[in-house]
Amino acid sequence: MPDMELNVTQTDIARGLRQVGLAAGDVVMVHSSLSRFGRVAGGAGAVVRALLEVLGPAGTLVAPTFSTFFVGPPGQVFDRERTPSRMGAISEAVRTWPGARRSSHPGHPVSAIGARAAEIAGLQCDVGWGPDSPLAALERLDARLLLLGVGYNTVTIFHVPEYEARVPYRRVQHFTGTVIIDGRPGPVRMPMFRRLPDLKYDFEQLGRELEGAGLVRETTIGRSHVRLFDVPPALALERDRIAADPLYLLDAESRQRFERAQDGPENGG
Repeated sequence: MPDMELNVTQTDIARGLRQVGLAAGDVVMVHSSLSRFGRVAGGAGAVVRALLEVLGPAGTLVAPTFSTFFVGPPGQVFDRERTPSRMGAISEAVRTWPGARRSSHPGHPVSAIGARAAEIAGLQCDVGWGPDSPLAALERLDARLLLLGVGYNTVTIFHVPEYEARVPYRRVQHFTGTVIIDGRPGPVRMPMFRRLPDLKYDFEQLGRELEGAGLVRETTIGRSHVRLFDVPPALALERDRIAADPLYLLDAESRQRFERAQDGPENGG
């Protein structure tokens, strides 16, 4: 017998989004994997249409449409209007959607559709996670965070409290390249709050705490595990954990490596 979960429709997706608590008028940032649904009739476009159907004209859909500016070879070129998203098919569908607005940060641009799109995408920032960034603005807008088939390690907004706290395992590194806005190129030198080499973060433990605190709603659409939570209380919990333990977001092996380095001879240990 055919696996009916492999045939997911826009109607199925919209129904599941409402079931998990997404509502008209919400501002929501979406991290996603199209393949995790199974076979989606209409592909990534059907997912975006379902999201916009549920959000309605007063809502706003935001997706990370990050580039290779900070991860590719030196001298990257970021063209706001043309550089594709490296964050998956649904993200790219949001970027190219009629009326979508994309922010101009070369490494961490977001794309937005809907009532608050221009407000969010129009923000200018040096650090993609800084207080003047579109990501930080989502907290002020009481936004929600939606995970479609992906885990907590994809949640970029969790980097905002890291930057606020200037966690010790990250350093500012500058990258040079070219940014093209509306066809006009210009050289840039951009800061990135980058992890020290060989260290890895683990946002899954934060996700488990959010779930344990009752802050996450969950459902399944097709084969996709779907989670929804509100940004402000999630970041408040994260800030509390970082204040108590600045290494809270490192995985266990990276924590040990970092602590050993701090206790080494060069640090008087």
